[in-house]
Amino acid sequence: MITGNCLCGAISWTVEKLDHEISHCHCTMCRKAHGAAFGSYCSSSPEDFSWQSGEDKIVQYNSTERYPRAFCPDCGSVVPSKVGDGDMAIPLGCLNEDPKIKNAAHIFVKDKAPWHSIDDDLPQHNSYPGEDVNYPFESRACNEDGKMHGSCLCGAVAYEVTTPIKVVHNCHCSRCRKARAAAHATNGFTSIDGVKIIKGADKLKIFRPPDAKFFSQVFCTECGSGMPRLDESRGIAIIPYGSLDDAPEHTPDDHIFTGSKATWYEIADDLPQFEEMPG
Repeated sequence: MITGNCLCGAISWTVEKLDHEISHCHCTMCRKAHGAAFGSYCSSSPEDFSWQSGEDKIVQYNSTERYPRAFCPDCGSVVPSKVGDGDMAIPLGCLNEDPKIKNAAHIFVKDKAPWHSIDDDLPQHNSYPGEDVNYPFESRACNEDGKMHGSCLCGAVAYEVTTPIKVVHNCHCSRCRKARAAAHATNGFTSIDGVKIIKGADKLKIFRPPDAKFFSQVFCTECGSGMPRLDESRGIAIIPYGSLDDAPEHTPDDHIFTGSKATWYEIADDLPQFEEMPG
C-alpha cells in the first residue's frame, strides 16, 4: 500500500495499486498549478484508491473539462483528482513511499518552460502518446523591458518582478516536494522590493509548517497555484518559477537538498548538487 498527503496533512489517501508508468507533464497548466518545471503523475483505478482524511475539504479548479485541478485549501498542495469518469490522477510529489514504477516519458514538451532543460533519455511527446490534444491556454507573456511577469493558473493573481534574480535553486527538500506536489521546486530569489502583486492580493493565502523557521507556501485560493513569497525577515522574495509568464534570463544554478530527493526521480543534468543548502 502507498500513502500520500498534502503538506499540512489535512488531506490524506492510500493507493493499493498504481497503474501505468510515470509521466512528467510540461503543459502550461501543470507548471502553473504546481509552480514547478513540470508535474509528475501516475494513475490508479478508483477501486484501488481511498481517501483517508479531508476529502470534504478539497477545492477543485476546473482548468479543463477533462482534467480538474484539486488542492488543499489550507496549504495549497495539489492532491489527487478524478479524470473525467476514469482513473485517479496521482501527483507523485505528495507520496510517502517509493511507488516503484518506472519513469515513462515527458509529455506536452512543446509547452516546456524555456528555463528548464530535459537531459534524460526518456521519450518526449508533444501531447499524450498516440493522441493529438491541445489545451487552450493563451500566453500571458508581456516581455516588458526591465520587468518579468507571472500569474496563477486561473489568472486571479498576477505579479511583476523588477529587480534581477540573484540565484535559482532546484529544491528537492520534502517540504518543497509536498508543497508543489512535484519532483522538485524551482525557486528564484530576488530582493523583497523587486516583487509587486499587481492583481489579486486578496486571493493569496500563506501556510507555514509549525516547525519551519523560514519555509512557507503562498498560493492562490481560487486555483491553488504557488505564488511569490515575500520574506520580510530576510529581505528577500522567493518566486516559484513555474508561475512565470515571461522567460527569465537566469536559469537554475544548482540542485539543493538532494539528500531528500524523491526516489523515483533521477537528476540527469550537470548542475552542481548539494545534499543540503550550500554555504
